[in-house]
Amino acid sequence: MRSNDRLTINFDDMKLSDLFLTLSLAVSAVICVSCAPDRNAVEESLTVSPLEISVIPEGETQKFTVKSNCSWTAACEPWMTLSSYSEPASEATVTVALTVGKNSDAAPCTGKVIITLSTGTSRTITVTQEPFTAPKGIYNATDIADMAIALAAEEPDLSKWADNGKILLYADVDVSSLECFPIQQLPSGVEIDGQGHSLTLAISSSEPKVGMFKMLKGSVRNLNLLGTVSVTGELKSETHIGALAADAHGAMLENVNNHVAVTVDVTNAAKVCVIPGGLIGKAANGLTMTGCTNNADHSFTSVEAASGAYHMIGGLVGAYGSDSDEGVCTIKECSNLGNIICKCGDKGNWNYAGGIISNTQSSVQSGDAASYVMEDCTASGDITLDGPAKTRVGGVTGRVNACNRITGCSYSGTISFNAAALERNAGGIGSFQEKTCQGLVKDCVFSGKIVSAQGHEGKYFTGGIISSGCAASTVIDGCLTTGESYISNWKFGNIGMIIAQGGNALVVKNCRIAGTLNRAGEEIVLSASNYSPLYVGGTEAGSKTVVDPSCGFYQ
Repeated sequence: MRSNDRLTINFDDMKLSDLFLTLSLAVSAVICVSCAPDRNAVEESLTVSPLEISVIPEGETQKFTVKSNCSWTAACEPWMTLSSYSEPASEATVTVALTVGKNSDAAPCTGKVIITLSTGTSRTITVTQEPFTAPKGIYNATDIADMAIALAAEEPDLSKWADNGKILLYADVDVSSLECFPIQQLPSGVEIDGQGHSLTLAISSSEPKVGMFKMLKGSVRNLNLLGTVSVTGELKSETHIGALAADAHGAMLENVNNHVAVTVDVTNAAKVCVIPGGLIGKAANGLTMTGCTNNADHSFTSVEAASGAYHMIGGLVGAYGSDSDEGVCTIKECSNLGNIICKCGDKGNWNYAGGIISNTQSSVQSGDAASYVMEDCTASGDITLDGPAKTRVGGVTGRVNACNRITGCSYSGTISFNAAALERNAGGIGSFQEKTCQGLVKDCVFSGKIVSAQGHEGKYFTGGIISSGCAASTVIDGCLTTGESYISNWKFGNIGMIIAQGGNALVVKNCRIAGTLNRAGEEIVLSASNYSPLYVGGTEAGSKTVVDPSCGFYQ
């Protein structure tokens, strides 16, 4: 009956009943053959999770998993990227990263990721993303220019840039071509957060207020300033200069880094007070600075004159306060790495310079709470004083006329003077402390140099920590000069490793000294064997100056 593997039936040799039986058996045989199980077949499986993914408008990477015992492939939209597009058969769960960029379209995006098995079975992941809307803030120079216009209004509307009073900078912005400076003011309650970005300035002016802002009353954080500020020519009234602001009232600065070189060249001999600072020219009514730095070189030059004007130049701040100021000036963890060159020709009054701030005044002269607080500040930039002017200079802080507390500060640069006929006062940490002020100078370190040129004719008071002044209520406690310290003066005045001219029962205690003293060419290298209290305050520190026995040689 099998011919060529087919079932053959001869109807001539069979009865009808036999025919039905034969057909039944044949059908049964076919059914049995077709239903026989394939012992090698495996049931396919596919699990994909999740099947819906929502991506944030800014774009991000999310993950999904695939598990299948069959080989599979993945396909997605052109605006998506997958970390895997295929995998061989496996019982392991595979994690796939889905990356989607920012949705710059005006409408939401919806797309699919399709996982397909070699057998044709598939699963679909739906991906959705809302359109990106840029947050309020500053993105370019146009934003700065427009904001300057808004701030000039009688009632400034900053809603385009500020969110709850906070303005964020989202990119490094070059504003050197803008002519909108100085911007009128940054109001109280408004904060600029640079988020570590930079603004590049190029400001040139001879107006009384020079800087990015004319007045800063708000807060500035996490901002870098680059570029130049230049003031040249005849100045007709008191002039305040700072890369960030000419003036600041009740302002707060945190982590603001200055790389703007400030250059001032006064060509007239009029009685005009000039106050340049790296970040701020003149501050008042309270100032708080934390973690700010100056990294740029500054220079001040004025023609020789007898006009009697004050000039004050500081690495970060030119000057603070007045005789009627009741605010508190607090400067913490700030530093100056830039050099300061002061060539002042005005001989009629004092000129001040300081690595961080040059002059501080307050109506608060004493009390339990200091009106001027400087903590943990450092300076390493050189300060060069030239010209005929009489000058008071400090490596960190200059002249102080306020109830003060100066702690944990250090200076490691070089202060150098030319020969002149007028008095000079120089201190490694601070300069002159007015005799009416209560002060505490504690745990400060001087490891730099103070050098005077030969031929100086005026008095020259030089101290490793403070130059001179200091009232009965002033204490210098726990300060140090290291073996690298070098102090010199020329004939007139006094020199001391801690202070050069103290008065009214100033107390110096727990201090240690080391280094070299040079008086008119005679050098003394300090040691444990030649230590004397005279080297702490010199021979003319003042008959009432108390050098406590707790002081000694540092080794």
